[in-house]
Amino acid sequence: MSRRVHIELSRVQTWLFAMPRLRAMVGANALLGETLRVALPKLARDTGRGWMLAPINEAYPCADERDPLQYYDDPAADAKAGILSRDGGHFEAQFASGAEAFSQAAGRLLRSNLPGLRFRVCLDGQPPDESRVHLSTELPVLAPCEWTGRGLASAIVEQGDEHLAVSLDVAQRHEAAKNTENGTAVDVASLLSETTKLKTLKRVQELKELVGDGYLALIHADGNGVGVGSGAGKTDSERAAFFHRNRVLLRRAVQKAIDTHCPDTGRAPLIPLMLGGDDLLLVTRAELALPFVVTLCGELDALQKSSTGFKLTLGVGVVFAKHTIPVHRLHQVVEQLASSAKRRFRGFKDEDAKRSVVDWAVFSSAWVDDSEEVRRRHWLRGGGNELRVLSQRPVDVLGDGRLDSLQGLVRGAQQLACAPRSQLRYLVDQLSRGRALSELAFAELPQEARGPLAEAGVKEPWRRVGNASITALLDLIEITEIGRLGRNTERADNEREAAHV
Repeated sequence: MSRRVHIELSRVQTWLFAMPRLRAMVGANALLGETLRVALPKLARDTGRGWMLAPINEAYPCADERDPLQYYDDPAADAKAGILSRDGGHFEAQFASGAEAFSQAAGRLLRSNLPGLRFRVCLDGQPPDESRVHLSTELPVLAPCEWTGRGLASAIVEQGDEHLAVSLDVAQRHEAAKNTENGTAVDVASLLSETTKLKTLKRVQELKELVGDGYLALIHADGNGVGVGSGAGKTDSERAAFFHRNRVLLRRAVQKAIDTHCPDTGRAPLIPLMLGGDDLLLVTRAELALPFVVTLCGELDALQKSSTGFKLTLGVGVVFAKHTIPVHRLHQVVEQLASSAKRRFRGFKDEDAKRSVVDWAVFSSAWVDDSEEVRRRHWLRGGGNELRVLSQRPVDVLGDGRLDSLQGLVRGAQQLACAPRSQLRYLVDQLSRGRALSELAFAELPQEARGPLAEAGVKEPWRRVGNASITALLDLIEITEIGRLGRNTERADNEREAAHV
């Protein structure tokens, strides 16, 4: 009787950000892809170890010729070998014999290849006795790791002019990162990057090199309602077809978005950190982030125009901050923002109206506070019928011409590129001081500011929604400012505004 082994990797993104260096993050994802997509399947096919795979007789989907990674993702071929899944943090296989022995060997492989990452192993759907995690055997004595401060400095890695003494875990990630640079990495993010403009662009090794004197943006996109309800089907083959379709759609949309926002030559302005079944994690220069999200969701929507049934949409979080803020903290915040977007999605009642939603936050301080606390403190004013809400977030991603959508806000921000910044910032400052003062400030704006605002779609500062007044001004002007974050543009601003006097 055949038995199934299911391996689930947990807290993957937390493990990914365990080390602050960009190269370590990229290397960690390369290690993850190598282990999940190559090493575990290779181990399962090794019949000389005391186990044997059992072929799956159901009709699994074949590779999609429209998929940028069609040669790497063929569920039908995997099923014939007995492998049901090797994507999205999951590995599942069916064994004619030796399932227990394979489970033990797989555990040893994971502890060796992915130190510190938690995982669970199930046999025939039975819950595991405990989560397993490999703890480094390095003793933190003598010189500590120069990257993390944890573990013994046991190896030397070279990065630019630096020669750093690091732990074995860091050295392993650093070595894996080289595969992403020479095009031999087999994680999905690296494979897809090789089909885009990123293939010929210079890859950066540090976040500072990526953003220069500007800000960075961390983007986390996750599929809405994936696996919930009847969309995923009831049989193994139906579920395989459902998840295969979704990951192909996302890969095609990501490929389009990368090629749209990357130059033909020079330095890469963005780095995909992880790409799972319906999950994307990407770091980019601040000014590209929101246009990238619009292109990504627009392409995803266009690819499904003529399709029926389940529609893949995304809940997207974007956090903007200085590159010096610990990335693990940015990751915590961007997960909160993605969760906020997904909560709004779950509030849609009409199935046909379900769509991608985005939430974002900008932090200019040296630390990132809890986003929900900041919003309650700064965005809500007044009460009762006089309640004023200073931001619309989270908002729909798509909605051309609508200032309650990211697409409309991004387009509107382009109209404000040459407007006097001091006037716009003054207007935003008045929003929290009262409706009368903000309307007066809007009425007294010079034509140099009122004209661009009108072109952007702002004819008055407030609109009534239920018992509250809401404004698009804060969101719109914040997006206008994102590209200037961290840059010394005061002189250029003064010169531009002097020209209007």
